[in-house]
Amino acid sequence: MPPWLVLVVAAIVLAVALVLVWRAAQTPPSSGDEFRPDIEGLRGVAVLLVVLFHAGVPVPGGFVGVDVFFVISGFLITGLLLRERERTGSIDFLRFYARRVRRLLPAAAVVLLVCLPVSYLLIAPLDRPSVTLDAAAAALSVANVRFALTTGDYFASIATPSPFLHFWSLGVEEQFYLVWPALLLVASWRRPRVGAAIALSLVLAGSLWASAVVTDMSPAWAFYVLPTRAWQLAAGGLLAIGAREIDRIPVPLRVAAGWTGAAMLAWAALALDSSVAYPGLVAVVPTAAAALLIAAWRGPGPRVLLERAPVRFLGRISYSLYLWHWPILVLGVLAAGGTLPVSGRLGLAVIAVVVAAASWTIVEEPFRRGFRGRATRPIRTLAFGLTTIVVVAGLASALDVAGNSALGALPGSEPGAAAAADPSPAATGAPPAGSAAASVPAATQTAAQVDRPVSSIPPASSASPAAQAPATLRPVPARTPAPTPQPTGPYALPANVQPPLADARSDEDPLRRDGCLAFESATTPPANCVFGNPQGTFTVALIGDSHAAALFPAVEAVAAQHGWRLLTFTKVACPFIDMRVIDIYLKREYRECTAWRDAVVQRVNALHPDLALVTMSRWIYPVLPADETTASQGAALARMVGQIQAARVAIIDDPPMPSVDVPACLSAHVADIRACATPRAVAYGSDIGVRERIAAQAMGAGIISLASAVCPGNPCPAVVNGIIVYRDTHHLTATFARSLAPALDRGIAAILK
Repeated sequence: MPPWLVLVVAAIVLAVALVLVWRAAQTPPSSGDEFRPDIEGLRGVAVLLVVLFHAGVPVPGGFVGVDVFFVISGFLITGLLLRERERTGSIDFLRFYARRVRRLLPAAAVVLLVCLPVSYLLIAPLDRPSVTLDAAAAALSVANVRFALTTGDYFASIATPSPFLHFWSLGVEEQFYLVWPALLLVASWRRPRVGAAIALSLVLAGSLWASAVVTDMSPAWAFYVLPTRAWQLAAGGLLAIGAREIDRIPVPLRVAAGWTGAAMLAWAALALDSSVAYPGLVAVVPTAAAALLIAAWRGPGPRVLLERAPVRFLGRISYSLYLWHWPILVLGVLAAGGTLPVSGRLGLAVIAVVVAAASWTIVEEPFRRGFRGRATRPIRTLAFGLTTIVVVAGLASALDVAGNSALGALPGSEPGAAAAADPSPAATGAPPAGSAAASVPAATQTAAQVDRPVSSIPPASSASPAAQAPATLRPVPARTPAPTPQPTGPYALPANVQPPLADARSDEDPLRRDGCLAFESATTPPANCVFGNPQGTFTVALIGDSHAAALFPAVEAVAAQHGWRLLTFTKVACPFIDMRVIDIYLKREYRECTAWRDAVVQRVNALHPDLALVTMSRWIYPVLPADETTASQGAALARMVGQIQAARVAIIDDPPMPSVDVPACLSAHVADIRACATPRAVAYGSDIGVRERIAAQAMGAGIISLASAVCPGNPCPAVVNGIIVYRDTHHLTATFARSLAPALDRGIAAILK
């Protein structure tokens, strides 16, 4: 949908809401609550969309079901509070919060108490502390803030999910419940509906503006936090204020509006997907759809579908189903070995429906409608709720302590453990020499291309004497001693593996810490990123994205050995190619990357280094237009390299990539780490080094390949010479990158000879 059309829709929705609210403010208060079977059915539709989306059924926009829940919550809670304010002249906060506790906490607590120990057993040991903290955050109603801080993109998190990821939306709603009653009480001090209408209109306008702005800068924060979601709750609240006026609209118009809302919701569920920067203004569509469906409840509109028994059944158990479906899917897939076809995930979804129905019957309804005596003792209810939260958080803390203790026992964590440097099978996890698995076809074109550093084209004859390397290029020694043979078996993770497995995820290059790895918003490189010998007469510039930063320890070791001055120009997710790219985090054209590349070229050309090293990821960045080929990317890389005014330019191939999250996999397979190896064909792919060689041949640049050092056999091991190779699914550990210094030194020597 074009942005201008989204803006028009937003303006129309807001204008209509304000008119209806202003007229409704003149209407006398209603006498009481009224059950809405259509809203129960709408809940059923919303939870069905979410479950199908999470199960992998082709409903790519099923996540909009959460937006529908937000509108429904705003509508029901605002209506409830306003009617109490009009009847009694005030709002009983204790009773309100006690009702929320009885409604939400028991079922959520049961899910957490059941799924926490199961998760602890099934999840890789390295991830257990993180998952227990997720559960604690869920119990404390701050899961949305935790996931905004730790997981980033919600849709990327689904690939390696926490069983408690879905508690983010409950965090939003619970924070809403915390502030909404006080806001309405203050706003409705004199004329309840007029004051509430003004307050909610301001919340809607301000939050919608914030959603649009923050989504462009940080979609994760916009997706997870209340300030950028409050407008959807406010839309439901405005609908509650104007509900009686809406009921006076002629039936044919309301019917048309209802079917329009149904069509909009269907479009959002089928047309939106994880590539959309969400919520932003596009979230106006499902939000307006939910509002139209709620408003059009009288007459022969979509209610004829929403009030069907199966849909209402899903709506009745929607809260329990929402709570149970995600951990059942996540843990069920883990129990099945990590993968399941869609049919298997649908089977898990059916199980979730059965479990949710039981939870609704045994837990949710007894606490919600039973125990009538507690309704007159809200303080006891709140005390019960607080105790439950403490129990859940306490269990999470206990498991967190146990998980961290287990991490301390993982290989490499013993005091005095040293890095290893032995290519034996015990240290590398590679098959023994002479075995069938150890043989690598040397005649394959891919292996021949990547297994040796070459200088594709001799240095340009115009290179000045100052551009030459020192006359004696001293080789960089390996920095890791030989390991002690391990008695635990030839395929066990070495006890002295480096980095310690518990620290593997955090074993990253220092550029991030030093402020020399730029993030999404940066458009110019920092001026103080100087390493090696700052007074060196030979200057090297390292240019690229986070993969260039991951290789920095090797480059720094070479520079330090030779007394070179090293400058870095690295930015996350920003490939050094002359193309418009899409940032997979921002989910839009990466304008900041284009500006960054131009600024880097200007800075590098002003410095005129003796050697420029360019490297970047080969697979993680979508380009515009989407049909660009490896060949055209090679030409685009050549255009960028051609702009660099350095005496010599060398392009470093992106290394082979693993097919697993290496540290997590190793923590689950310490006895036999072959399970974490990646077949060479998968790790290399079909295009490793192709883009770089096209650019090098076009521009007279050199080529350096470290592939054979990263992947010395077939399959590519996760541990080489006693060192863990990757800290995640595609970045080298700093320890392993540093061990590549000798290979990199040889490659640079070949370029500079």
